Amino acid sequence: MSNEGRKRLKVATVKSVVALFVLCLGGWGIYAVVTTWETNPTALKSPVKGVPVKAIDLRSDGVLDQGWVTRRLALSKTAGLMELDLPALRARLLDFGQVRTAVITRKFPATLVVMLEERTPVARVHAQLGHAQPQDMLVARDGVIFEGVGYDPNLINSLPYLADVSLKMTNGRFLPLAGMEKVAELLSTARANIPALYANWQIVSLARFALDGFIVVQSKEIKEITFGTRESDFFKQIAQLDLVVEEAQLKPDHPAVSVNLAIGETQGGAQVPVVFEATPLAPAADSVKSRAPRIGVPAQAPSVRAAPQRPPLFTNLHFTSREF
Repeated sequence: MSNEGRKRLKVATVKSVVALFVLCLGGWGIYAVVTTWETNPTALKSPVKGVPVKAIDLRSDGVLDQGWVTRRLALSKTAGLMELDLPALRARLLDFGQVRTAVITRKFPATLVVMLEERTPVARVHAQLGHAQPQDMLVARDGVIFEGVGYDPNLINSLPYLADVSLKMTNGRFLPLAGMEKVAELLSTARANIPALYANWQIVSLARFALDGFIVVQSKEIKEITFGTRESDFFKQIAQLDLVVEEAQLKPDHPAVSVNLAIGETQGGAQVPVVFEATPLAPAADSVKSRAPRIGVPAQAPSVRAAPQRPPLFTNLHFTSREF
């Protein structure tokens, strides 16, 4: 072997030894960190213990902003990133009903990352918390009742109220309402397909939901609209309602006051009972005037006239196939 070859061999040997040393040192360091984390994690916190949290990185799919998260977490100005109890902070966020899920992670050197998934309100309910004054609360699709923060007032005012529901509390919080999945499905179908009619929906009653599976809606146009929940979706009933309103508008003197779409559902959709408002009886044109009879002339008996006929109070509207 030449002198040049021996030099290259020495250099390669030295490189191999150094690489092996670095590899062994790295492996030992990883082993030491893992062992220390399992046995004494506080030893790892000490190097960054004095670095306070400088920023909160919020990522949310809803309306809650960074100011709300900062107030809710209420972190101390001197709290270090590694000193934070992440499970306790997460529980503090989840205790607010508007938050559905929360994930909190550390981002070194001094950032706390907060990821939120929020609930969306579908209805309102007038409720009372303890001895406080009654107030409007929001109800989500999963039945959770919560105070809304950050929502557009126009959105809140467009939500119908729930009626005939039983509100129960445990540990200072309302229990979720049963049946809200179906209610939310009905409301979302109506909002998407008949927005003009949905805008006039005021109250959604669940008085007959548990027993009959009926959802009763009160609107500005029709006092009582009954929906059945046996079908897989509400699209067909919403289409029938739209046709009923269209037909009722042709009779402005006798507005519809009740529409039972649930009966149409049980009978295969062949007919939908509709109740129209009755016209009050008109007073008789010739009222009987009391007067004393003249001598020798017998008093005349009042003439009898047939009372005006009332319009039918119950009408079945028959539907044929028609695109909605």
